[in-house]
Amino acid sequence: MKKSVRGRTLRHLALVCTLAIAATAHGQSREFDVAAGDLKAALDAYIAQAGVQLLYKVDDIKGLSTKGLKGKLSPEDALARLLDGTRLKVRRDESGAIVLYSTPPDEPKPRADVSTLDTVMVSASRRREPVREVPLKVDVLQTEALERGGARELGDYVAGQPGVTLTHGGAFAGALSIRGLATASVGAASVGVYVDDVATGSSAPYGLGAVTPLDMGLLDLHHIEILRGPQGTLYGAGAMGGLIKYVTNEPDTGEFSGSARLALSSTQYGGMGHTVNGVVNVPIKQDMAAVRVAAYSTRFGGYDDTIGVAAEKNVNRGTTTGARISALLTPSRNLSMRLTLTSQEAKRVGHDYEDLNLVTGQPVLGERLRRLGAREPSSVRTDLLGMDIEYNMGWARLNAITSVQDVKLHGQQDASSLLLPVLVGAGVPATSVWADSRGEQHRVSQEFRLTSSASRDLEWLAGLYINRERSSIDGGFGYATASGPGTLNLYQTSKPATYRDLALYGDVTWHATPALALTGGVRVGRMEQRFTNTSAGLLAGGTSTNGGESEETATTWLATAGYKLDPLSSAYLRVASGYRPGGPNGLLPTTSPSVKPMFKSDSLWSYEAGYKATLLDRRLMVEAAVYDIEWSDIQQTMKDGVFGFFTNAGKARIRGAELGLIWLPSAGWRLDGSLSLIDAKLRTDAQGLGGRAGDKLPNTARVSASVSATRDFELAGRPAYLGLNARHVGERNAGFPGSTLARDYLLPSYSVYGLQAGIDFERFKLSAYVRNLSNSRGLAAVAVDSAIAGKAVVVEPRTLGVAVNVPF
Repeated sequence: MKKSVRGRTLRHLALVCTLAIAATAHGQSREFDVAAGDLKAALDAYIAQAGVQLLYKVDDIKGLSTKGLKGKLSPEDALARLLDGTRLKVRRDESGAIVLYSTPPDEPKPRADVSTLDTVMVSASRRREPVREVPLKVDVLQTEALERGGARELGDYVAGQPGVTLTHGGAFAGALSIRGLATASVGAASVGVYVDDVATGSSAPYGLGAVTPLDMGLLDLHHIEILRGPQGTLYGAGAMGGLIKYVTNEPDTGEFSGSARLALSSTQYGGMGHTVNGVVNVPIKQDMAAVRVAAYSTRFGGYDDTIGVAAEKNVNRGTTTGARISALLTPSRNLSMRLTLTSQEAKRVGHDYEDLNLVTGQPVLGERLRRLGAREPSSVRTDLLGMDIEYNMGWARLNAITSVQDVKLHGQQDASSLLLPVLVGAGVPATSVWADSRGEQHRVSQEFRLTSSASRDLEWLAGLYINRERSSIDGGFGYATASGPGTLNLYQTSKPATYRDLALYGDVTWHATPALALTGGVRVGRMEQRFTNTSAGLLAGGTSTNGGESEETATTWLATAGYKLDPLSSAYLRVASGYRPGGPNGLLPTTSPSVKPMFKSDSLWSYEAGYKATLLDRRLMVEAAVYDIEWSDIQQTMKDGVFGFFTNAGKARIRGAELGLIWLPSAGWRLDGSLSLIDAKLRTDAQGLGGRAGDKLPNTARVSASVSATRDFELAGRPAYLGLNARHVGERNAGFPGSTLARDYLLPSYSVYGLQAGIDFERFKLSAYVRNLSNSRGLAAVAVDSAIAGKAVVVEPRTLGVAVNVPF
């Protein structure tokens, strides 16, 4: 047995060792011409052309590819370019030979640092490439770091990302914005949300897409990518502000593994919360098939109370449960199939609001307290099926991606203050009134994408996207009396809609020189919609039906120029456009001629310049960007009598700058910092919003920032860490000054601090955190009801949590 093992080792070394005579020539410039493609073949060519001795393990380079190289370079620079985008490292052994390795043989696996972060692979451009090479601002949120800070939902994930905002209250009432596109809560979403390569939510204006981004729990996620700026060319409608992509872990065909995690939390003024999750990876056949199963359950303890008819403690408590099954099958080296089914349900007892006096800026009834006439439960269930079939033809890779999504929504909102006086005045003995809404989103999409193999000269991508959506929003008003539920039909409405999208897209990247890459891209989409609105009841004045149809073609463009200043730094210029689809207005016979049968897509152009670099012997990573966004035909609502319709009016300009830093001042220390500066204003009057030229766009902080410091050390011989973080959000406007349609209130700035600590006992890990250490009363959002009254969402109060992770 030992002889056999020794023989295999010698054969492996014989396969990968090539001796060279001209070792003295190492370091001198040489002419290289190494073709792109398989890394093994490229290294063989490099050895012959460089005249060096190179050692590596076959398993370390199996399946890796390179873009190749051509030109006069030193052997060191040439090798660095061939290995660019891989995790391989280079060292010299005692004989002087160059050794490639993936992990040092006599060192523990290093913790995440700059040297590993600048080679993090992302799929932002629909190719897997290092984040430092992508010519746009991409933030990568690692799951481990999110868990350390106690993150449990989308609001937690984006909280530490300056320039990214999620204003919400309840299970699905959320408006997600990036870089100040915050009036886009009307109509379709401005930020796309993907799970791997599968689109989620609704792209249509009538499917509640703007307020229902997928709020995915940390269910076996590898990382989260946040793409800033318009992504319309590759991702289509609804991604004009950017994109959030949940990247899940793939099944591993190599070994059985898994983990379990239990976390407990306690929030000041509120109740206890917990998270339980587990993951099991089961290989079925080596290098061919595996299944991965994950499940979790999270309970939110809540911390807001209500008084009045619907009095309740910790009213914003709730649960989120979910599961995912993922299967991977690779019947041949060039063919792989992955099927993933995700199911998640979130329920909340009520919203996280407090009554706010807008004149004094103080709570009306007390902190985190609200008067409520009717309960406000909400829920959202999401079932998502995705299948990705990939076939590598050598010269190109073909992906066929199929997805099916079903979402069921339910929400209830207290309407007592609005309608109770009307009903009582009409002789109806009502004690409370509420609005009840139920929604459904059904989406089936098919995408075919052809991606060229890596090349040092020309790379391209082409795709066909077919999307079919069906949505329905049904609702009305209900009321209660002292003797039970009321029987009168106050108001009922049903709004079914369909949306179809057919798009062709593609881009081409030309590597004009080893340092300069130019990319051009285009997407042409054809959209068809149908919408019907049927209303009935006393408040509707009887039964009426209206609707409409629309057809529209939209084209988006992309042009980038990326220049490598050296192997570890680059600069880029990016020009891109984006849009949200328009749609039909449901006109009535009495509708004014000023209301058009269809409202158009709103669109924007973004101009961006960026710089990415790893400096100071890989101890400092810098990422900076400046941008100018020109937004036209802003979608907004307009009133015609008591009915509301969509229209296009107004322009806006958003200028900003972003800076991200990672610094390793010494062994064990890591400092992270991020800064966003945004100047977002209307350029013309926006009558549907009540805004005037020069007004700031709402819910957009001019200055926001985050910073963290982490110390890795040993405690009783065990790896441990201690971290401190802080984030700051500047002043924001809730609406527009003087507007009665989008009433304004100036939200003051606030800062939030946190602590994390943990220790690794090898067989299990213990961690603890404190969120909002100083118990800040920052206002995250304000919904303005009148000139003096509003509802405020206050940041989560001080929360303490502990967790234990057990890998196996």
